[in-house]
Amino acid sequence: MSDFHDRLKKLIRASEYDYKSLSLLIGQGERYISNLLTSQSDPGFSSVIRICSALGLTPNQIAGLTDQITLSGEETDSRVVSIYAERILTSVTREARRKLAKRGTGPLLDDVLTWWHQQGGLLSNFDGLSEHVDLYHAPGHNAPLPEPYRIGAKSLATVSFGIETTEHLRHLFTTFDKALSESVKLALVETTKGDPQLSVQEIDVLLPGHSFPMRFSYKRLLLPVHDMDGNQYILNYSQALE
Repeated sequence: MSDFHDRLKKLIRASEYDYKSLSLLIGQGERYISNLLTSQSDPGFSSVIRICSALGLTPNQIAGLTDQITLSGEETDSRVVSIYAERILTSVTREARRKLAKRGTGPLLDDVLTWWHQQGGLLSNFDGLSEHVDLYHAPGHNAPLPEPYRIGAKSLATVSFGIETTEHLRHLFTTFDKALSESVKLALVETTKGDPQLSVQEIDVLLPGHSFPMRFSYKRLLLPVHDMDGNQYILNYSQALE
C-alpha cells in the first residue's frame, strides 16, 4: 500500500474530475482530495466507498488488489462493499502504522481522526496510538473536575508536565484556576454529545521546581470513545504548538 496515494492520483487524472470537483461530489470540502494526496493521510471508510463509486472503479483497483468487484451507484451491494472496504482499510491502516513507526514521532491529528472514524469510536486497534493519548471518564454536567482514566506514556501531559499517573493529573486540576478546570470539564461534556472537538489552548501551569507559572500553547483534539463493554470515555490528543 505504499503507493496507494500515487495510484489514486493517477486514477483521478484519468477520470473526468479534478480534485475539487471530486471532493465536492463525495460530500467533502473542496480541498479534501488535494489535502489527502499532499499529506498522504488515510481516507475514512465512507470516503473510500464514495471515491470508488464516483470514479466507477473497483475497491481492488484503488487498493492494488487483483480480485474484481464493481461499484455502480445505487446498485452497490452494501454487504459486498463492506467486505472489500474492510480489506482496503486494513491495508491503509497497516501503511499508516508503518509511516508512523518510520517517522519515530507522535501521530498527526489526521492519524488520530482517521483511526477514530474507522473504528466508529471503539477503543480497538489502538496500540499505535494509546501511548500518545490520555483518556478521561465521560463526565456529567455536575462533575466537579475532569476525571482522568488513563495517561499515555508519551502524551503531551506526560512529556510537558511530567505527569505519570492519573492521580497526579487529578491533583494538577485542583491547582488550576477554577475557570480553567471548568472550561476543560465543559469541553469534555460537549464531546460526549458525539462530535470531535478541535481547538487551540493556552494555559499557565506552575510545575515543581519553578517559582512562576509556565505558559503552554497546544492543539487539543477531544474524541468520544467507548470500550467493548459500552463504557464511555473522552480521548484527549494534544500537540504542542511550535
